[in-house]
Amino acid sequence: MKGKSAGCRVMVVAVGLGAMLMVTGLFSQATAQERKVPVPPSELPAPIEKAIRGAFPKGEVLAIQKEVEGENPGQYDVDIRSDGKEYEVEVSAEGKVIESKEKGSDEEASGSPGDKKWTDAFHQEDCTFSSTGRNRFFILVPGYQLVLEGPGQKLTITVTKQTKRIGGVETRVVEEREEEDGKLKEVSRNFFAICREHGDVFYFGEEVDDYEDGKIVGHGGAWRADEKDSKAGILMPGTVLLGARHYQEISPKAMDRAEIVADDVTMKTPAGTFSDCIKVEETSGLDAAEKGYKTYAPGVGLIQDEDLLLTGYTQGKASRAPKVKRGNRQK
Repeated sequence: MKGKSAGCRVMVVAVGLGAMLMVTGLFSQATAQERKVPVPPSELPAPIEKAIRGAFPKGEVLAIQKEVEGENPGQYDVDIRSDGKEYEVEVSAEGKVIESKEKGSDEEASGSPGDKKWTDAFHQEDCTFSSTGRNRFFILVPGYQLVLEGPGQKLTITVTKQTKRIGGVETRVVEEREEEDGKLKEVSRNFFAICREHGDVFYFGEEVDDYEDGKIVGHGGAWRADEKDSKAGILMPGTVLLGARHYQEISPKAMDRAEIVADDVTMKTPAGTFSDCIKVEETSGLDAAEKGYKTYAPGVGLIQDEDLLLTGYTQGKASRAPKVKRGNRQK
């Protein structure tokens, strides 16, 4: 009887361990880490685009993510604005709409975007500012340059040798040149300085020239932190925290703000594939309908701005002549 009892106990233990291993395996599979990567609208496969247009013929695509790891690899999650409302649409790899739901219903339960709190006090009086420096996602070194391109568009961002004093702070001038169909559309001179203590890149304003047929026709969006009711915001924090929200511009003329919505993005661009990127959702405190997405790569900076993808950027030390690494133009 003792031998039989011991055998039974061994069998029970073995069965129990087997069951535990099976449950653990199932649990591990069920909780497999989900990973998604942003996809520019220009790279959307035809079956996926057809499915989206079939569901929302007049919809505006705001953001696209493709699941590369998880329960549904190959599935596309698309944010769409249609008739003043925003929707989340899930599309299978075969091009079938799996689910479509209005985002408003969830937002009402958790608080509407208008109820979100945005950091607008940055204690810049505690900072020692420098017009040259860098943090993990922003390079403020004279000569550094980024080139982003998309269908018919080109954006060239250059950290110039010029500085400008704004409200007692020496800032670095960063020029952005926007071209559309080969014609100059806008030139802006942005003013940045970095906080040595925390690595935060502060945004002190911009001068803007709008072009049409080679001539300046306006200065939309221009502002300065030393104007009335204005102060500097943060373009890129030194410490990036998922879910953090802050104002980039604080002025009656400009109230852009940013929310860190992802911190583990992998993105392929003509200039290379970048991992450990952050995705930023940008909105405006002046226009509730305004929304856009940007992706920043560590050690490089901006690599995606809506349909624009990085095609070239400078490499090497700042003392060297800037040499742009160019890829194929995004089509």
